[in-house]
Amino acid sequence: MGNMTFEQANELLEKSVSRMENDNLTLNESMEEYAKACELLGFCMKELETCKGKIQDINDRISNLSNGGN
Repeated sequence: MGNMTFEQANELLEKSVSRMENDNLTLNESMEEYAKACELLGFCMKELETCKGKIQDINDRISNLSNGGN
């Protein structure tokens, strides 16, 4: 995926799904599109998990500060 952002991957994923739903693809084209969509979905899910972890870290620091910790 290189230096792709979540937003770029999500846009490509939406286009891929739309293509599978609306275009008259051959079986091989459908399989290629499906494989691409799965890869993009995996990338997006990984990015979301990374963000979830960062948010949890921030929330933990806020909680520590409000409890008088460092």
